Amino acid sequence: MKTRFILSALLPVIIMASCKKDNGKAPGQLGPINYNDYANGGVHLEIVNSNPTDYSDDQLYIGVMGKTAGNNGQSAYVDLKTGKTVLLNNLNALPQVVNPNNPTDGGKFIVIGTKMSDMPIDQATGRHSIPIPFIQSGRILFSIGKPLYYYINPGGTSLAAPTKSTNPKDQNYGTITDFMEFTYYSTGSGARVFVNTSRVDAYSLSVGFELNALQGANGTIQRTGELMSRKNTIQAFKDFNKPADYDQCIRSTFGDIVNPGAMEDANGKKIFTQTASYTKFQSYIDSIWTNYKTKDLLLVLGTNNVGSTDQNLVIKGRVDNNNVFNFTQTQMVNGKTVVKSGTLPIKPTTSDVLGGDASTGAFNNSSLDGQTGHELDNSLRVTFVAALNRHSIITDAAANQIQYPEDVSKFYKIAPYNYYAAFWHAPGVSYKQLQYGFSYDDVANQSSTIVGDNPAYCTLYFGPVPNN
Repeated sequence: MKTRFILSALLPVIIMASCKKDNGKAPGQLGPINYNDYANGGVHLEIVNSNPTDYSDDQLYIGVMGKTAGNNGQSAYVDLKTGKTVLLNNLNALPQVVNPNNPTDGGKFIVIGTKMSDMPIDQATGRHSIPIPFIQSGRILFSIGKPLYYYINPGGTSLAAPTKSTNPKDQNYGTITDFMEFTYYSTGSGARVFVNTSRVDAYSLSVGFELNALQGANGTIQRTGELMSRKNTIQAFKDFNKPADYDQCIRSTFGDIVNPGAMEDANGKKIFTQTASYTKFQSYIDSIWTNYKTKDLLLVLGTNNVGSTDQNLVIKGRVDNNNVFNFTQTQMVNGKTVVKSGTLPIKPTTSDVLGGDASTGAFNNSSLDGQTGHELDNSLRVTFVAALNRHSIITDAAANQIQYPEDVSKFYKIAPYNYYAAFWHAPGVSYKQLQYGFSYDDVANQSSTIVGDNPAYCTLYFGPVPNN
């Protein structure tokens, strides 16, 4: 499941950069390998500028933030010049700077981000590289031209995450910035890494990651990220076949492409809610709630179950007079009939769907989860968020027609759908057409997450990831 994040609670998803330990093997060469060499952390963060035509190494800044290992992990960042972990539990003891765009405003800031050209170079590879300790629930930060300035809240007890501002006096005004999510931790017998790029909120910079993990006898190599430069990605979105309303996703002020559900005007008012595309999408949602008041919606979940008519897999739903979608699944277990049930208590809005927003209650059944009789709530919530974004639930199914909302071949084929998300899964945009275009885009294995045990070599691409 993918949701939005704040500084204090980031989804565990892993390390970036190219990681390498010297075990006598050339980069890219696979096992067999002694797993014990990689059980205690310390793989190298190696970074490659894969877009040197547009940016030089001294224009690129990288930062790593997260929590230290263990149950009592503390917030920290990694100094990419030294590899030292810097705890954020005493901000007043750390080097502080003033606002570079308004030095007299009285605010104090912590600078997070190291110029790529200032990072150490691994003589064996000729690449910028630094050992990274175990760090979890983290982000790797990218910026162009200058590092990121984190405001120290009054009292010096916490940091305020940077925001994109139209105020020229804002400390990060005009900075093009992006991130990847990561976690790198000990499993007890080895080490594990999670990483993904995320376009749930917005896109600003193309980044990529390659993980050579020592899984199995010989290991595996995985990649994730964008396939084009920043300039070409933004142009490709402009040229993408979509309703004109989605052109507003491109924000020249910030140099990014933003999720339509997050678009706001200068007064904080949601822009996309005023468009014809928003209304058309809402009509699609409304038609599902209307049509399935008089007939059953039959679903079979799972990419491996597409085409199955096994009645043990069929989930049956119908909307009651209060617009509550009620579901049941009847299964035979050890010769006994078992009935599971679940509900979607509120008909969602277009904003709920595009944002995957659970806070409104449309997709949030946490008060029911775990209680007998509501075993389907969680699976239904994420299934509907994904299926509505992709238009993989149809409104005019025949009686007793089973639908397969995780049939990848049916995604983004029938209008309306989330054209922002569809772009990130279009050929030539993301590696293997996998990306997080909305919350819960991991349903049907469409996310950009990669996971590997005992990382041996990792490469973070500041720019497009290779597609060979």
